[in-house]
Amino acid sequence: MLWGVSGPLFLLDYLTAVAGALAVALAIREVTGWRTRGAPLTTVELAYLNDRAGLACQVGLATLHRAGGVQVGELATLSVAGPPPARSAPLVRALHAALRQPQTWAALLADPGVTRSLRRLVGRLVRDGWLLTPAQRRRIALGTLPLFAVAAVGVIRLVESAVVGRTAGGPASVVGLLLFCLATVLGGWWLCEVPETGAAARRVLRRQRRAHADLAPERRPAWSERGTEELLTAMALFGPRPLVAVDPRFAQQIGIDAERTRPPAYASAKRR
Repeated sequence: MLWGVSGPLFLLDYLTAVAGALAVALAIREVTGWRTRGAPLTTVELAYLNDRAGLACQVGLATLHRAGGVQVGELATLSVAGPPPARSAPLVRALHAALRQPQTWAALLADPGVTRSLRRLVGRLVRDGWLLTPAQRRRIALGTLPLFAVAAVGVIRLVESAVVGRTAGGPASVVGLLLFCLATVLGGWWLCEVPETGAAARRVLRRQRRAHADLAPERRPAWSERGTEELLTAMALFGPRPLVAVDPRFAQQIGIDAERTRPPAYASAKRR
């Protein structure tokens, strides 16, 4: 069957098979984690879905700081300055409890109460379908197998042509098949990197970023005219940089690097 067609026709069949295998892999990726349940996401949970524990804790500390519940002390320590806001997220309360004893940012992330709260947060996100379970992640990874199978067929044709002396077509067909096999393997390898978030989480992040596009750092919002909720939402959706514009000293104390969080447009402008 591998040798009953000419080189160009085999390439056409190969590309058709790759397209089908790629469609299967992408469909499995998009369908897995499509449905969710439970209460709507909080700002802290959105931050976790966007950039995991570090950003979630930064949003939590920004919540406390804006409410006057935390202050910067000596030797780069943070400490409690007042009660947490009413109806705070569990992670925010855990951060507040941990700061009853002054701690640095690194020590705060390692605090047992904070790590327990983060584990519960992850558990809720997995239970409600926002984060993928190990079984769902394996399913997405296995969905890339057809791509590797198609690449294997192409490699077999090339190898048998070289070893047995059968023709795989002209030089252009051989080089084209070799390049297509390499691209197929690389594409399958790239798709094997399974995201932690489900399709619903990725969908809601895209929707929220579109809805709050005016808060993106590239738009340079006037934060003096914005409220706390808008600041926290901007941090959760676009990263921690908005806090640098509001309170650079506090931002530095909680691990926000103004240069590393600089939007691409700003970074390129600086290089020029």
